[in-house]
This record gives sequence, C-alpha cells and structure tokens, in this order.
Amino acid sequence: MRKLFKFRIDKPHIDGRTAMALAVFPGIILMVLQYIFLEYNVYTWYFPQLDIPMHILGGASVAWAAWVGIAYSIRIKKLPKLPFWFAIIFAVGVAAIVGIAWEFYEFIGDVINNTSQQMWQFGPGDTMKDFADDIIGAVLLSIAVGKKMLK
Repeated sequence: MRKLFKFRIDKPHIDGRTAMALAVFPGIILMVLQYIFLEYNVYTWYFPQLDIPMHILGGASVAWAAWVGIAYSIRIKKLPKLPFWFAIIFAVGVAAIVGIAWEFYEFIGDVINNTSQQMWQFGPGDTMKDFADDIIGAVLLSIAVGKKMLK
C-alpha cells in the first residue's frame, strides 16, 4: 500500500506531445513578437538594434528545441547517449540551418511583397551578423543547459 503513493519528482515523465510543445513554444513566442515588431515598424522607427537580441534568442530557442528532441529521443531509447560535444554541434547546426532559412524567408518576403525588410539592414554584412547572432545564442544555450539535458 505504501508503494501506491510513492512517486519520484526527479525524473518527470513527459510524453512526446508535451515535449514537442515545450520545445517549440519559445520559437512561437519569438515569431509572434517578430510579426508585431514588423507590423508596428519597431525595427525601423524605434529600436533598430532589437534585431541583435531577437536573433540571439531565436538561435537559443531553436537550439532548445534540438536539445529537447535529443533528450527525449535518448529517454525513449531512439538514440544512444551522445557525447556532449556532438550534441552541441548538432544543436548549433540545427540553429544555423534555421537561421539560413529565416534569412531566405526575409529575402523572399521582400521580393514578393516589394518591401525592404532585408534592404534597410545594410545587405550581406547584416545577414552575416544575423547568422553569427543565431550561432551565439545556440552556443550559449547549449553550454548552459546541455549537460543537464543529456542526463
């Protein structure tokens, strides 16, 4: 009878849907903020440097999703336990690929909508800075939470 009421809180059981929701929630919040900032011209009129923390947070949120995916896959035995360095490279790589896709999205949006979301940002130099910001966010998050996520 005593075992019936015994439970452990050090190893929470999260199903796949909850894990996925926790993984993508920060990214969804950032995309909503991005839409609001663009709609109200926050980048052009009020705070042009907001682009830097948005890209850092974007890279961190994508890396977070990668870490949640890695940790969940290891827990359900779909992946073997990975070396820390390999998991960091994977998470940062995923963030870099999503960052590249985001820059293409901005450019294609400018072409289709005849806007200047990319053009006002000083061209290729700004795009490279955005990539660097994405990677910085992913590396910082990976260092902060990586070892805990692999346990």
